[in-house]
Amino acid sequence: MKISHLIRRDFLTINPFYGLNAIKKELIERRALVVQDENKFYGVLTINDLVANPRVLVIDCLSIKKMVDCEQSVKEVLWEMKITNTDVLPVSEEGNLIGLVFRNELYNYVSEYNLELETIIQERTKELKKTLETKDLMFSIIAHDLRSPFSSILGLTDLLKRNLQSYDIEKTEKFINQMNIQAKKTYNLINNLLNWANNQSGKLAFNPSYCNIGKICDEVIDQLKETAQMKNITLKSFYPENSNASVDKNMVEVILRNLISNAIKFTENNGFVEVYLTENENFIEVTVSDTGIGVDKKNKTKIFTIDDNKTKLGTANEKGSGLGLVVCKDFVERHQGNIWVEDKKDKGSLFKFTLPVSKIRRKKLKTKNKPSNKVEY
Repeated sequence: MKISHLIRRDFLTINPFYGLNAIKKELIERRALVVQDENKFYGVLTINDLVANPRVLVIDCLSIKKMVDCEQSVKEVLWEMKITNTDVLPVSEEGNLIGLVFRNELYNYVSEYNLELETIIQERTKELKKTLETKDLMFSIIAHDLRSPFSSILGLTDLLKRNLQSYDIEKTEKFINQMNIQAKKTYNLINNLLNWANNQSGKLAFNPSYCNIGKICDEVIDQLKETAQMKNITLKSFYPENSNASVDKNMVEVILRNLISNAIKFTENNGFVEVYLTENENFIEVTVSDTGIGVDKKNKTKIFTIDDNKTKLGTANEKGSGLGLVVCKDFVERHQGNIWVEDKKDKGSLFKFTLPVSKIRRKKLKTKNKPSNKVEY
């Protein structure tokens, strides 16, 4: 820490042969005056000089104060002030006087610097703690939630390996379908893990582009229709014809995939999962509706946080990590949107999130839009 930016350059110069009575007011206001004439620098006059040497002329009151260089550190200058018992020192640059430094201002700077440093250390400590917690949680999920599907895949492949010749086509196809489902679940879990970890560390890029949200819904539903068909769940989507917004397409896909997968997971056989969009001049609201088991009131806020986020089995004993909704919340907030869950009047849940529309779109949108497209699987 150098003193260069702590130098007071607006000093007042007085002649060494001024009378003290003439300069007392300025001295009290400024606490120090530079004493020099056209040919010579004599020193710095302080209030302490008046107390120690109550003379008539300025030059008779001066005490010797060493001139310090502007490149010196705050620590060095404070030490010089201590050994010379002064509160003010003149500062030079290349041998020329450029200003004054005051002890109390140096101390204030050191105190503020230490406070700022302490704040930085506390923030870095929090970040480090959060990073370590993220790492521990990732290892925990890897150890518990990834082992199960891999064990299932290994078990099925082992059975096929030992009995391939004796199994008929139908049984072999059944095992392969089960392995495929487990592999997809594992892949989605790994994606959620990586997305969440990268988002927490700030490494996940945010690349918005102008997209049709309704079309993204259909793409995600198409990816999940086989999973829904296993429980004979009907998937539907409704959206306005031009449901466009500036979004990160990959993030919106992840949000929808997690919400629709959860809806399928917690819906009984022969149930319904619907995705529909409404829009106004400020945002598009996406709703994933299901006829499932619903969400307990006490868990409505917890399900979007990683802390104490306990998972429960789906209606067909499907397992999960509890990480999907946390990722959804992070990605929605990256879009300056909101996400929440509501109860349905009859049965199930409504998971909703908003995506702000672009400023250009706001002028074109009407206050209300009726759904014009319907897709059913």
